Amino acid sequence: MPRRARLGAATLAAALCLQTVPAHSLRFDGSLSRYVDSLAAAKPAPRVSIDVRSAPEAGAWARKAAELVRDWFPLVCGLLATEDYRPPRGIRLVLKPDIDAPAYAGGDEITINARWIAQHPDDFGMVIHEMTHVIQHYPGGGDKPGWLVEGIADYIRWWRYEPEAPRPRVDPDRAGYTDSYRTTAAFLAWAVYRYDRGLVRKLDGALRERKYRPSLFEEATGKTLDALWTEYVDGLRRAAR
Repeated sequence: MPRRARLGAATLAAALCLQTVPAHSLRFDGSLSRYVDSLAAAKPAPRVSIDVRSAPEAGAWARKAAELVRDWFPLVCGLLATEDYRPPRGIRLVLKPDIDAPAYAGGDEITINARWIAQHPDDFGMVIHEMTHVIQHYPGGGDKPGWLVEGIADYIRWWRYEPEAPRPRVDPDRAGYTDSYRTTAAFLAWAVYRYDRGLVRKLDGALRERKYRPSLFEEATGKTLDALWTEYVDGLRRAAR
């Protein structure tokens, strides 16, 4: 089990939200709203059960994954706009011998590819990604672009749960912000650091309230979504020289 999964929730929450704000970062009115992000109220972890009947050899791994979900569910709730969110009464981890993806989430159930984890036994970040989908559980209606939904889940994984892991490489000449997963996550992480610490929570909140629109990026950062992407990839090109 990764050490991060065994740390106390309070310690982890403090580490996740801690930001150092230089004096020159303050806006003229002294506001810190763009440079710090408050956490949502803690939510209790649901009961977590495992089903390894189809893959009994994965029992030890599944128990570690269940512990991870119990530890990190409240923390991820704190990182998203979950003030009015009602957690499920339970989350079920189902291990199957072979599916068409490493894992997928549906409702309060996460199905995990037992063959994948046999080959990648340290891939607990995949569980965090799918658990984030359980927490997102956005209502029907409204604009919910899949690239953003997946990007938020990968942002939680790669920039919150696994911040020490190698960062995904984005090709500035071929990528787009709608590429989803790691590409969108990397773009969100850049925009969060560069412009607004609360950007992901704002986007998540809008998705929950059926109020997402691309102009939210401009309202949060002062730049349109396309202008932000251009600035991001231009920076990647300069860094590669």
